[in-house]
Amino acid sequence: MAYCFISLFSSLLFLLTLTICLIIHVAVADPVFASVYCPDIETVAPNSKFQSNVNTFLSLLNSTLINDNHFYNTTVGSGANKVYGSFFCRIDQTIAFCQECISLAINSLNSHCPGKKNSIVWYDQCMLRYSNGSFFGIMNDSPMVPVWEKVNDVDMHNMTSNISSFTEVVLKTLGDVSYQAATSGSGKKFSTKEARFRENLTRFNIIYSLAECTPDISGTDCTSCLHMIVRNMTELCNKRAGCTVLNPSCNMKVGMYPFYGDALSPGSKASHVPFFGDTPGSKRRKNLIVLLGIIISAILAMVIVFAVWFCACRKTSKLSFIEAENQIEIEESLKFDLTTIRKATNNFSAVNKLGEGGFGEVYKGKLDNGRCIAIKRLSSKSQQGIDEFKTEVVLVAKLQHRNLVKLLGFCLSGKEKILVYEFLPNMSLDRFLSDPEKRASLNWKTRCKIIKGIVRGLLYLHEDSRLKIIHRDLKPSNILLDESMNPRIADFGTAKLFGVDQTQDNTDKIVGTLGYMAPEYLIAGHFSVKSDVYSFGILILELVSGLRNKYGPYQQTNEALLFRAWRLWNEGKPLKLADPSLGSDFEPDELSKCIHIGLLCIQEDAAKRPRMALIAGMLNGEMISLPSPTPPRFFGGSTDVENQESCSSQGAGASGFFEDVSELYAR
Repeated sequence: MAYCFISLFSSLLFLLTLTICLIIHVAVADPVFASVYCPDIETVAPNSKFQSNVNTFLSLLNSTLINDNHFYNTTVGSGANKVYGSFFCRIDQTIAFCQECISLAINSLNSHCPGKKNSIVWYDQCMLRYSNGSFFGIMNDSPMVPVWEKVNDVDMHNMTSNISSFTEVVLKTLGDVSYQAATSGSGKKFSTKEARFRENLTRFNIIYSLAECTPDISGTDCTSCLHMIVRNMTELCNKRAGCTVLNPSCNMKVGMYPFYGDALSPGSKASHVPFFGDTPGSKRRKNLIVLLGIIISAILAMVIVFAVWFCACRKTSKLSFIEAENQIEIEESLKFDLTTIRKATNNFSAVNKLGEGGFGEVYKGKLDNGRCIAIKRLSSKSQQGIDEFKTEVVLVAKLQHRNLVKLLGFCLSGKEKILVYEFLPNMSLDRFLSDPEKRASLNWKTRCKIIKGIVRGLLYLHEDSRLKIIHRDLKPSNILLDESMNPRIADFGTAKLFGVDQTQDNTDKIVGTLGYMAPEYLIAGHFSVKSDVYSFGILILELVSGLRNKYGPYQQTNEALLFRAWRLWNEGKPLKLADPSLGSDFEPDELSKCIHIGLLCIQEDAAKRPRMALIAGMLNGEMISLPSPTPPRFFGGSTDVENQESCSSQGAGASGFFEDVSELYAR
């Protein structure tokens, strides 16, 4: 009963807190943080002249009066330490709100980008930017940063059954609002637009859109910038009904609710936006009515909670027991007994041993029903506890996709911790790429099948599964091949689970394999879905060329796969990268497209790398205009090699649940 009283008190406290938060939310709308971009790997010292000039620029903003264009730029210092800075607020925001937004942006910039030479901070309503090079009047085509709605996490599939028609209306609306913003003629390059979409015979949806450019770029550049966003909107927003795409020179926002600010002029106010035509007095009265409704609703909710808490508490023990049983049922369905494992492997016979690594030993086994399995026997030195072991078994068992290696189950008996996988007879892609004879057996059709399969697997991990997973160690030895040469992504020992709205993360512990780690991850510990995209880019170039992207202390930069691929592309001879063992048995346009995609994936700027959804479209023949790739980062010289070897030792020592599954077939 004591537990029930605690539960009741917690519920009431939660409702009261929620009420207060809702009241505050209705009464005061704060600027909403969107994203930050500070890509510089090199940083300056806190006491440097450049940082002093940055601090001066930021202090100027607090005392600068915001003009009618809601835009300001200036320079501080001279020579190599000169700082170019600007801020920009949405035209529909009041000056007071804009000033508050800039103040918050300064704080965000100081916390996220200390010592950087180039930094941008976006809030939903403003942008703050500085650089060591002039960007005034220059249209930037990157980065493009998508921000999905967090409050109303609804995608187009839930909004309407007619997805294609809905998307068509959205894109047309965005095209119209882009044109209006670029040709506004007022110097403010800002516009809003609404469109009605018929969901069915009785219901309409209203689509709200907003487009803007910084006032310093030309109308032509504004058009180019906004059209660039429109072309990528579907891919970047992943069919979300509410999304903002941010860029240093232009922004675009679309949603299913009115989000424009109170500073819009009467002629440009949305006809469907509530309260915009109200007088201040009537608006306050309506807000008071909303507040009163919230308070009454909260009180009624507390009364209902109080009325049902006793019945709920009586059922608590029973429900907890049922939930526990469900969890046990999930685990039991995956559980193998040790007797079965011993019989399948002939008591872990050396004849059945496939390989051995830091995680333990791997054996081939055969069940009574004739099914072959791969059995991974974790070493007693493994640091993973039984609870963590079970949790990860249940987690990874939920990842079901034809291009991911399948976990069949586990065994826990005494000190034994064993994992059971499907057995794949063709072992790993690494075996084929490292052996000239095996590589020659990979015709172009098979290589294309492998490439597309890897894309499907990554797309599932990044976007299509209920979980959002960054693999972090994609390489040929972690691509297993079934009897039909279909690829299966393996080894989730270094994988990272992301929240639905999370786009990136940082770590102090770099794990992975040299040659496949993105530069921002290898050097600064920043990782995201674009880290996996980089690794995929290396893989696709290896499959096309038959070369391995290896680094060693005696290898010259011009021998590296990346350098060769980039040089041949710039010389207009991309087909010379093709594996000689292919002969002429390939489609030149198809092979050239794969090289093009590979180079786009390994660009140094992570924001310019395409997402897996776009790569899938490219490979499936969709009419997508591919941009020109920018250079990758070439690692060469003793310093880079030393850094890489240091990271390699960290990665090799990392122990994880699925640490190097490919070592199942290491011999």
